[in-house]
Amino acid sequence: MFVGHHKERLLESIRALRELPVTKIILFVGEEELPGEKRTRKTAEELKKELEVVWDVEIAKVDKRNAIRATMQLIEIIGAEKAKGREVIINASGSLRSLAIAGYIAACVTSSRIFTSIPRYNEKEEEIGIEEMIEIPTLPVDFPAKEQIEILTAIDGGVDALDELIIRLNPDLDRKSEDFFKERSRLSHHIAKLERIGAVRKVKVGRNVRIELTPLGVFLVKGAGGAGLELEVSV
Repeated sequence: MFVGHHKERLLESIRALRELPVTKIILFVGEEELPGEKRTRKTAEELKKELEVVWDVEIAKVDKRNAIRATMQLIEIIGAEKAKGREVIINASGSLRSLAIAGYIAACVTSSRIFTSIPRYNEKEEEIGIEEMIEIPTLPVDFPAKEQIEILTAIDGGVDALDELIIRLNPDLDRKSEDFFKERSRLSHHIAKLERIGAVRKVKVGRNVRIELTPLGVFLVKGAGGAGLELEVSV
């Protein structure tokens, strides 16, 4: 749940989702001292005190300025929870637009459910509560094949040449062997596919061509771990 300044709205949104089997609540606040953040953190502490009577409650911090980085942070946390066998639901009722976007992308990548609230107003058009909670449909993410996820995982922070990637994936492979050249051909084929879908980019550095993950590539690696694919992916 993303925490804002309206504690009652957040409490009402939790009550509106009471048919869901909730065992743990993570309250998200900003990691920077932005305007209004002091009040947000105070609201989070008040919520924690009230909610921990019933549930396990944790406060976590995310980047409110950078939606891409916030998405990565959310995917990591969701992946950790799913690794424990838990289903994850995102409550975006109290979020800033940037966090709502990050939450939606994270929900799509990790196949999680996401809800938001429709406010209720009085005759003076003052917000007085929640009309209803609605589930936002997520777009299915078509993950690359397992071997392509393995390649993305091996690229990690980037490789300075294709041969470096070959060695990362096959540290015992002889550079002069026929298998090494076959592996180069195989990886070139997959890198071309991953570049077409926007998961990697090539950067010319001197005589070499550096291969790097794009934000989408990072999302796919982290999302594969959160989705429970049988890979050794760091989440």
